[in-house]
Amino acid sequence: MNVIKYKLLPQYILHDDGTEKYMLFDTNTGDIYKLNAVSYNILSFCSGEYTSDEIKNEILKMFDVPLDILSKDFNDIITKFLNENIIS
Repeated sequence: MNVIKYKLLPQYILHDDGTEKYMLFDTNTGDIYKLNAVSYNILSFCSGEYTSDEIKNEILKMFDVPLDILSKDFNDIITKFLNENIIS
């Protein structure tokens, strides 16, 4: 079981405008990133409380996607956010 827990860094704010437009706002730079629904939901679980396996299980409940595809996408998304210092 994967026990890694990710945390969204405090300068970032997630926003869902209710019309399936998802954004991430960087309060330090003012930059705004457009997110897709999967990325938004993954980041919403990056509170430091959930393991990566728990996050994947929650995403599987939300989207009709096979686990192997979700796992690859999850790893790609997490790697990108780690490299861009959005999560730790």
